[in-house]
Amino acid sequence: MMKELREKLSSFPPGEFRSVYRSSLPDIAKAGLLNALKDGGFRKFHEKLILIPSFPHGIGVGVGLMAQTNVAGKILKLVIGSEEGASIKEEARQLALELQDRLVNGLGILGLGVSEPGWMGKLTNLKSTAKVLPSGEIEINFHKGFVTNGADAEGYLVVAKEEEQNRFGVFYIPRDFPGLKMEEVYLDVAREATHCKITGENFKLPSSYHFIKDYSKLGADIHLSEMLSAAVLFCGAIRKIVSDLSQGSESRERFAILGKLWDLSGLLYGKCLEISDKKDKDPNYKIEEDHPYGYEAILDECISILESIPNFDYKKEYPDLGLFCTIHPARSPVYIKNRLKQSKSWRKFGKETM
Repeated sequence: MMKELREKLSSFPPGEFRSVYRSSLPDIAKAGLLNALKDGGFRKFHEKLILIPSFPHGIGVGVGLMAQTNVAGKILKLVIGSEEGASIKEEARQLALELQDRLVNGLGILGLGVSEPGWMGKLTNLKSTAKVLPSGEIEINFHKGFVTNGADAEGYLVVAKEEEQNRFGVFYIPRDFPGLKMEEVYLDVAREATHCKITGENFKLPSSYHFIKDYSKLGADIHLSEMLSAAVLFCGAIRKIVSDLSQGSESRERFAILGKLWDLSGLLYGKCLEISDKKDKDPNYKIEEDHPYGYEAILDECISILESIPNFDYKKEYPDLGLFCTIHPARSPVYIKNRLKQSKSWRKFGKETM
């Protein structure tokens, strides 16, 4: 089915982006790329995802997939399973089941709104607020500056601070909720993953729209899951470049350079599959146990190698590769925290012998 998806993505003109992801959803579903939203494995998802950058419009479509699978998909799974920290209301579970079914079958898109202007990656800086009214309804005010997949989403998961409980809940907002304001946002790279801003003032939500009690307990793992898929996409993007540049006769020098890029992407991809297996085998596994695992270092090294190739401008030839520098994983607070934790073990290397 991946062949049919390639043909579908090839049917769009090179400059088209706005309708690509939404229009391709049925083919994406048939290819099995949405199975991980329900009960499919992350290894199988990543084994297919690495091929997507070799397709026209592939990196942008891949960004949409990684956000849908690792972010919205994770939250829906928690609610459906009524796991710790999720709503225990049956109405919320049924709503999550309906949303999951639509997503898995390529019928809908669900966006997550966390980031806000000036939040700097810290939940404690969020200005969006929510509170439970005496009626049981939830009053919520929010302004989200960047929602991946949001422009075509049929609903949104919004993170807002509940002042009284000092926690950050996740709330479902339907696209057609009266008064919801949406503004599309366009990036210079991977534009097929359509983004938007959303704003709501004094919305009154049913209690069943309160999906997750405290996002702060999930946020780090959700971010790292998304970055794991980004790493797989990056491996695919590098391998696409190597494939293109290896066509025709090669000098020995360029052959060595391309081999190094292929090897580096293979090392990273192997680590991504190892982590994917852990996610598949243990639902309680947290990626931070193995993070950082080399994505940042290999990304930097590959970009440096590409910049060293004579008469080759990767920014011009492969502009969507710039996405991975834009969302560079070493800039996140999670990376800094985990690297500091990891560094404590460096000093012990070789000293703790049997």
